[in-house]
Amino acid sequence: MLAVNSIIQEALELTSMVGDGEAADGTLAASTLGLLNRVIARLNNDNYFSSTQDYTDVGAGGKIYFKQLEEGETFESSDGSACVNMEPPESIAGVSRKLGIRWLQLLPSNPRDQMAMTSWSLPTTYSYGFKFEKAPSGKDRMVGEVLLNGNAHALIRVFMNHRLPKYSITDNMAISPLYHDAILYSLAVAICEKYKLKDYQPEMERQKDAALSVIDVNTLNNRALNSGLVNQESYMDSYFNGLGGNGLSL
Repeated sequence: MLAVNSIIQEALELTSMVGDGEAADGTLAASTLGLLNRVIARLNNDNYFSSTQDYTDVGAGGKIYFKQLEEGETFESSDGSACVNMEPPESIAGVSRKLGIRWLQLLPSNPRDQMAMTSWSLPTTYSYGFKFEKAPSGKDRMVGEVLLNGNAHALIRVFMNHRLPKYSITDNMAISPLYHDAILYSLAVAICEKYKLKDYQPEMERQKDAALSVIDVNTLNNRALNSGLVNQESYMDSYFNGLGGNGLSL
C-alpha cells in the first residue's frame, strides 16, 4: 500500500518545493494531488499497470454497456442487452463466452463487418466503442459499448486492463511497491514542468526512466499474457453449443 500524501510529500521534498520534514500547505498539496492524478492517468494510458487484468461477467445478448448509473437509476432492457454499472474502460483486453467448462475467446472485429454476420446465434466476434447520452439528471455521460455479433443470450466475460483510479489526499494506493519510484519520479517531473525547475528536471527525468524500465523488465512475461492463442476450438464445442443454445452452465 502506498499512501497518497506520503508520495506527494516525498516528491515535493525531492524538488525542494518544501524542506525536509516540512509539511506542504493545503494549496500546494491540492495542486500536487491534481498533478499526481494526471500522472496516473498517463501511466494508465501507457499500460504500465496492465500486468494485472480485471474482468466482469454478465449475461447478455447483442450488446453490453458500460456506464455509471446515477443514484436510483436502473437499466431496463427489451432486447437482451445488459449494463455494467461503472465508468467505461478506455479499452478492453478481450471478450470470452462461457462454453461448457471453459471460456471461448471471441475474435475482435469491427461493427461494419459484424453487421454482415448472422445475428441469430451465439456470438463469435466483438467490437468496442463509445457514445454519449443524456443521464436522467440531464448531464452528458460517456457510455462504452461492447457489440456482439450474436443476439443469443450467453454468459460473457469482459477483460479489462487494471487501471488506477483518481485519488484523494487521504487515500492509499493498493499497488505493489514496484510502482513506487515510477509514480514518485513521474510526479517529480510534473512538478518540475509546472514550476519551471530546470535544475532538478534532468535528474528527475533520469530517475523516472530508470523506474519505468524496471517495470518493463519485471512485467514483461505477464504482459505477454495479454494476447495469446485465440479460438482454441475443441471437438466438444458443437455439443456444448447445442445444449439449449447456450452451452452448459457450470
